[in-house]
Amino acid sequence: MSSGLPFEQQAWFTNVESNDPMEPTQRSVSVPYDEDEDEIPLLEELGISFADIWTKTKLVLRPSISEIDDRIVEEADLAGPIVFGLCLGGLLLLRGKVHFGYIYGFGISSCVGTYLMLNLMASPDTGVGFSHVVSFLGYCLLPVVVLAAVALVIKLTGPLGTVLAALCVFASTWTSTRLFETKLHARHQRFLIAYPLALIYCCFVLITIF
Repeated sequence: MSSGLPFEQQAWFTNVESNDPMEPTQRSVSVPYDEDEDEIPLLEELGISFADIWTKTKLVLRPSISEIDDRIVEEADLAGPIVFGLCLGGLLLLRGKVHFGYIYGFGISSCVGTYLMLNLMASPDTGVGFSHVVSFLGYCLLPVVVLAAVALVIKLTGPLGTVLAALCVFASTWTSTRLFETKLHARHQRFLIAYPLALIYCCFVLITIF
């Protein structure tokens, strides 16, 4: 006997009745297939991991960590640097300074110069990718972001500002140098790596103060 339901509804629930009264009624229910279960989450597909972002952020905030995990230097996360650049520009905007173009323009040119310099210094069997350079320099910009937040409360043109600026440059340079020397296995060249990195962060600090 026909149930009178459309074919699509019969696929979900089918009731087949037999003419034999001794034969039990047979029912079959098909479980719907959810295609979303096989889809990759959007953040994972974009390569954004909040756990990795927090791990690298803690590394920058605590530069006294004795050893750096190899997994940190092998992963090139670009989400953190973009966020820190936006935070720095936003904090400067609160002081009436529209410096987004300076931040990202100087940041990209610094990454290109650092990429060329490090690959010229590296041995033939080692090297660093451009995405790693952007990731390391961007994450180590966090002390400068903190300095920009402090600048909302106090003026940085006095002696206190000079001391805070020097500490921020030192913290950013120290952490970025350790990341690059771990990636390149170039501990003996740490001072050659640290010098241009210090100049880069000095420029960012000058943008923040003035």
